[in-house]
Amino acid sequence: MGLTSLILNVIITYGTCQAFFIAFILLKSDNKTLFKNLFASLLIIEGITLFERLLVETQLILSIPHLLGISYPISFLKPPLMLFMTLAITIKGFKLSKKMYLHFIPFGLILLSNLPFYFLNGIEKLETIKVFMEKVPSFQSFDFYFSLSFFVYIGVYIYSSIKKLTHFKLQVTNNVLVNWYHIVLSIYSVFLVLHLMYFIIQPIGKYNFALVNQMSMLVMTFIIQAVAYKLIDKSTIFSSKTPDLSDLQKRKKDEILIANKFEIDKIYLDDTLNLQRFSESVALPSAYVSEIINQKFNYSFKKLLNQYRLNEAKKIMQKANGEKIKLIEIAFECGFNNKVSFYRTFKEFEGISPSEYLEKIKRN
Repeated sequence: MGLTSLILNVIITYGTCQAFFIAFILLKSDNKTLFKNLFASLLIIEGITLFERLLVETQLILSIPHLLGISYPISFLKPPLMLFMTLAITIKGFKLSKKMYLHFIPFGLILLSNLPFYFLNGIEKLETIKVFMEKVPSFQSFDFYFSLSFFVYIGVYIYSSIKKLTHFKLQVTNNVLVNWYHIVLSIYSVFLVLHLMYFIIQPIGKYNFALVNQMSMLVMTFIIQAVAYKLIDKSTIFSSKTPDLSDLQKRKKDEILIANKFEIDKIYLDDTLNLQRFSESVALPSAYVSEIINQKFNYSFKKLLNQYRLNEAKKIMQKANGEKIKLIEIAFECGFNNKVSFYRTFKEFEGISPSEYLEKIKRN
């Protein structure tokens, strides 16, 4: 085994372990959701696929040949799972109905068609896989078009999922889970298109399947590692709530009402304002108001409040035009009730203190 192959296999092994580990974390989490369960199932399938391919690449499959072929049928479970994950985070209260299990019919048919292979002995299985891996597809071969149909099959599901996520993003711009999953599926679709292009030119260039097999494993490993990073970096991403979009017209109206309270009424100038009082002013439940603010502005209520107060303070400073002004008076005028929160907010959003910001205006 060359150094390059060794490095690739180590990376893929790491990705395989991560897939199972992340699935375990999601399934064992206290706040279980349908999306988490579906996502864990998808990661387990990817983990099994990577594990089997790794056994083939490292020749370890020679010791356990009966594990051959386990990943092929379950790969037909992935497209429906991707779509169900999309529905779980874009439709409030979504549940799997009996009718939806019809999406798994292709998996059942492939499993049945592969039953003769599973009854082969170890040596026969190894020989069958060896012939398959070394075989260069032909435009006249049925296997070529059958494999091509899988790209169409998974492509339809990914396209439908991305389309639904994009439509959702037009209504709710800052749902972190939807935005993140949209990126993951977009990256996956790019990889799928490249894989398809390679598959189509295989008969022309007389390439075998080994190279694309390694590359697909590597790409999937990096996607899994990206998932692991997000899980560690921002674990709340998987706990994002799905907003109720059953009445979009009302929700849009409520969004405008909340925005106008800040933009037109300048309610943020009230230094005693909190979420409860703000909710009462717009006659909406506080949890609903908090959800809309999080989804639309990607801020908590308190952070959005401070952002508006800070912008007001900056306007006053800029209008002063170099005249001597007291910062504490500006703080109170903009809705801050103490000097500490005023300075802390300036540091958080601007990276400098109010006095430094004022000096910057004077210099300019």
